[in-house]
Amino acid sequence: MTSAAVVLNMFVGSTSIAQQPAKDVQINEARSELRSANYQNALNKVNDILAKKPTNVASWCLKGEIHARLNDVSAALESFGKAIQTNKKSICAVVGKANALGMLKKEDESLGLLHQAVSMTPSSSIDFLARGAAFSGLTQYDKALADYDEALKLDPSFAEAYLNKGMLSWRKGDFAGAIPLFTAAVKLDPNYVEALTNRGAAYSKKGDVESAIADYSKAIQVNPNDATTFYNRGVIYLKQQLSEKAIADFSSALRLQPIYPEAHVNRAVAYTMINKMAVAKRDFQKAVEQDPSGAAGQNGRRGLEMLKNY
Repeated sequence: MTSAAVVLNMFVGSTSIAQQPAKDVQINEARSELRSANYQNALNKVNDILAKKPTNVASWCLKGEIHARLNDVSAALESFGKAIQTNKKSICAVVGKANALGMLKKEDESLGLLHQAVSMTPSSSIDFLARGAAFSGLTQYDKALADYDEALKLDPSFAEAYLNKGMLSWRKGDFAGAIPLFTAAVKLDPNYVEALTNRGAAYSKKGDVESAIADYSKAIQVNPNDATTFYNRGVIYLKQQLSEKAIADFSSALRLQPIYPEAHVNRAVAYTMINKMAVAKRDFQKAVEQDPSGAAGQNGRRGLEMLKNY
């Protein structure tokens, strides 16, 4: 039954673009809240800044990123639009708008803005990081890496730059190389959820199960409201045949995200390990219902076929 397990969702995070150097204490505090996935606290802090400094472009970019994380795309576009109105040369605003349009599946508009961004001239670490994200989005990874390095030269405390460099290593298949970069981000902010989850994924890819579980567990401690992190840790437990722990994690994932066919399939597999076939069949059936034409649904049908005599 282990063949029914769904592939681990390795890549949790998205490339960060709306960073600010540590010189601005208030923005740095808001960024720290964002790294910890405390989105409402981050938003409150940014709104406080904008109430006093309504033309602060970096704050508008940061507000847009927060709204994007909250899946409020219209609010994100409004914030990035405010940033562009304030400063048309803001690369973080252009890239942020591109990412938001991408969330709306407006691929042509998004692509056009990314091309616009890479033609712009950075004037700060924020700009270099944003342009690097644009290069990455266009799969020009060497240029992206060069921009992230420039961002770190200007601001060595840029945790997001290390995160993004780690993601580049990941995309190149260099999981061992990604780990120290994610580690550098975690050293700068021990509660950086994206750095923890991505390092956990890299550890898992290398077969370092204990380190992967430790990173996912720390990420869950910081942010217990992310279904994907529970799911990813559950997949590791399942591969280790720790069925009870796997079931607990898949159940947590489903509590947070009820429509999650992969979690249903993998929880079903875990239930078969402890001979709870009736419950397993219900999970397989749920996977079929939630993903009738996808991989999880196909695995669900296979599971039901294998358990047809129970």
